[in-house]
Amino acid sequence: MNSKKFKVSILAFVSIFTMSCSSDDSSSSTETITEETSQTNTWVKLTATTSAGVNKPNYIIMMFDQPVTSTNDLPPIKKQITTDANGLAYFDLNSMITSTTSTKYYFEAFVQNGTGYIWKSVSHYNVNLSKGTMATSSIIVN
Repeated sequence: MNSKKFKVSILAFVSIFTMSCSSDDSSSSTETITEETSQTNTWVKLTATTSAGVNKPNYIIMMFDQPVTSTNDLPPIKKQITTDANGLAYFDLNSMITSTTSTKYYFEAFVQNGTGYIWKSVSHYNVNLSKGTMATSSIIVN
């Protein structure tokens, strides 16, 4: 009978040892799953410059979804940026352009004249924009 008790004790000991070694110890470790997302930038950088290469500060670059003509009123302005001291207008369009489908936009340069504007563009920049488009160009002004 002692031999039987000994075998049962050994078997119990081995069973407890095996279970303790193979138990899931998830309470003491933390697994963090991180989803990486990439920021897709959408922007247009335009420089207002003369044909002689002189950059023009304080010009208002306006963005439209229709062409501007001298015979019609201005279409609705989608966004406008005043050029900095280097003649640069930076359009951050991340929140405005969210579709992957391209849409054509038109950019024109103006200066303020009282409550109105004087159209100064000699060249007329347009570009197809969709999410992730990054464009750099210039608008020739007079």
